[in-house]
Amino acid sequence: MTYLVRKISRAKWEPREELGIDAISADAVTSDLRTSGNCLSLWEYTKAADEKELREIALALATNPDNDRIDKIDLAWIEKDAALKEKITFERSEGKTIAFHLRKKHVDAVRLDVTKISMLASLFASSIREYNRFHRFTRNQVKKIISEAIENKQVAIEKLPKKIQEQLTLNKA
Repeated sequence: MTYLVRKISRAKWEPREELGIDAISADAVTSDLRTSGNCLSLWEYTKAADEKELREIALALATNPDNDRIDKIDLAWIEKDAALKEKITFERSEGKTIAFHLRKKHVDAVRLDVTKISMLASLFASSIREYNRFHRFTRNQVKKIISEAIENKQVAIEKLPKKIQEQLTLNKA
């Protein structure tokens, strides 16, 4: 089975009493499912509950060249087939990461409108709330993932933003 993985803010997906138990907060949608050009960036994997694959996704996200700090990473995933049943279409695109070997695991949900983004929100909410399909990597775990990738020559430290390099170096001192 293929899964689509996205970085989220876990707390935003919790049911809110004032909205109703089944409601999805607007903050979850507008923050965690923010689109660009009617596309949503996702990472594709075959065993999303597998710790190794989740670590790879965390590495890809943590080594985005636009990052200026190492932070915790919350991931959530949905079944790709469920999205396809809702007529959501995907195009492979190169992921924005310094971990070059992971770039091809990136896809975009394309030609999204409000109806489709709402459906994706429902799929993510159900996946998180009913199936516990989410995982948190602490800041220290993310540092360790990046450090191991550097040691294994999957990521070149000099390619990382200077602020990320400094945070990794301070960790070793």
